[in-house]
Amino acid sequence: MFRPSFDLSEYQRPESADYHSLWNGCADLSPSFFENSVSYFAEEKKLCIQVSPVYELEAMFDLYEDLEYPIPEKYQKEPTEQEVESWRSKLQEIREKFGSTFLVNLPEPLYPYDASEQRINAFSGTTIVVPLGEGILNFCYADFSSAFTHCETAYRQLTQATDTPPTIHSAEEGVIHIFEQYEKLFPDLSEVFYSSIYTAAFPPQFAQATKKTLEYYRQYLSLLQSEFLEILEFCLDKNYRPKVLGQLYPSERYSLWCKIKGLSSSHTRQETFQPDSYEPHGTTMPFGTDFDKLDIEQEIILTPEQKAFCKEYNLPEYELELCYKIPCFISSSYICSNLRDMLYLEFSKILEAGLEFQKCKRCGKYFIVKGNYHGACCNRIADGEHRTCQQLAAQETYLEKLKDNDGKNPLSIYQKYYKRYFARVQSGALKRDKFKLWQYEAVQKRDECLKGNLTLDEFWQWLETSMPNRSSHKKALSD
Repeated sequence: MFRPSFDLSEYQRPESADYHSLWNGCADLSPSFFENSVSYFAEEKKLCIQVSPVYELEAMFDLYEDLEYPIPEKYQKEPTEQEVESWRSKLQEIREKFGSTFLVNLPEPLYPYDASEQRINAFSGTTIVVPLGEGILNFCYADFSSAFTHCETAYRQLTQATDTPPTIHSAEEGVIHIFEQYEKLFPDLSEVFYSSIYTAAFPPQFAQATKKTLEYYRQYLSLLQSEFLEILEFCLDKNYRPKVLGQLYPSERYSLWCKIKGLSSSHTRQETFQPDSYEPHGTTMPFGTDFDKLDIEQEIILTPEQKAFCKEYNLPEYELELCYKIPCFISSSYICSNLRDMLYLEFSKILEAGLEFQKCKRCGKYFIVKGNYHGACCNRIADGEHRTCQQLAAQETYLEKLKDNDGKNPLSIYQKYYKRYFARVQSGALKRDKFKLWQYEAVQKRDECLKGNLTLDEFWQWLETSMPNRSSHKKALSD
């Protein structure tokens, strides 16, 4: 083999080469495992992921029988109704973790109570609806570090129990081996996989449980998080280097980022295109329709020209009638087999849709700008808090305003009287309905005072006399 000889003493290794070296593979782990179908709905700006159930027992059962392999013991007995309900409850608990942002549509069970419902992966066979942009954000801000720490002991035990790789005699036996590895490893690493919606839908394939595979997967997730946080900042943050990048479109920024990293800006993916009547991708033709206006019961009477057309092309007349009754929608879907492909698919749709992102002033995390909202804070619940960043920021702003003019302002005066009258409600001296009527009018007066339409003294005088059956006595505003 020809190997040219060079003097490398003055060779300068490019930074891009160091970046590429970080992605060096691991022989016992493949990021590509499931082949999930992903559809994009442009009008609604959402992605639908149909998670493959291929590595669950019902998909493997015939293979076990064909190879005359014994069915795993845990699946041999018929489950009780209570066991199935327990499985369902645990799976639902996992799915509800993502319920505030993502919609998870469950597959119909084959039978009312069936052992196949004992899922390895809570998301196998489901359809996950991902609002555009939320999948990337959910992944980028997932706490994988804590999850890996919690799983480390269990994984170490699996590593110690690892035997010599089994000898296989056919591709089918290899599939069984992969299934059994997946069934053994997924529960012990489930906290890692369930840290984000995408790691749950796109778990990797572990050929063996070794320390190296776990470390590689940890590095793989960390690199992807760093990469996409960098992409969000470089390509979608208007406040990032505005004097240099401000005049470029996000897609142009991405092209520039790829040149800096020494990466190709093109991504090849498998797309299936078809016109069908089952899955609309919008509400206007040819992608979809308004089903409230669709009359599939209408009677279609073919004209002589239409009947002649059917005869000419040897087409049954009912087929042409169906074309007039039921519209056919343009439908496309993509096959994604690993996490990185899914993230880049979503990112490409973000560029196409022109989605805007902004960094929260409180938590420092990016959020999607929706409608005309360009607030400084996001609506996530901050770590260790029970309220969103928006709510916390609003409260902080309000408290700061209470300090204006040494506390002599409409907000602080209103709050003083609100507390006074609410205490009467708590003690039973004032009816709640009467207090609510007072509060409604007091807020209006407060806002009029803030606008300058009512003086501070006039507002204070109204508050002093606004509640009936109360002796009026003047106090200085400094009280």
